[in-house]
Amino acid sequence: MEWMTTAEGWAALLTLTVLEIVLGIDNVIFIAIVAGKLPPGRRERARRTGLFLAMFIRIALLLSIVCSASTCRAVRSSSPAAGSS
Repeated sequence: MEWMTTAEGWAALLTLTVLEIVLGIDNVIFIAIVAGKLPPGRRERARRTGLFLAMFIRIALLLSIVCSASTCRAVRSSSPAAGSS
């Protein structure tokens, strides 16, 4: 939770939040356009499936970033300090 005390951490959170909102709106528009080309009986299912998959993939990518960051932090803390022998 060290990021909460730095301006860089808050800037990164704000940037990520804005990107998520913009990409979420982009997904909704794209899915609506593509689903609109389907027969009327399949549109609703296509919209729901598309939105679910978009949400699932976005959450999976965010979790992979968190996991990667925590793994990097663990590796850095377990490696010997530079210059010490």
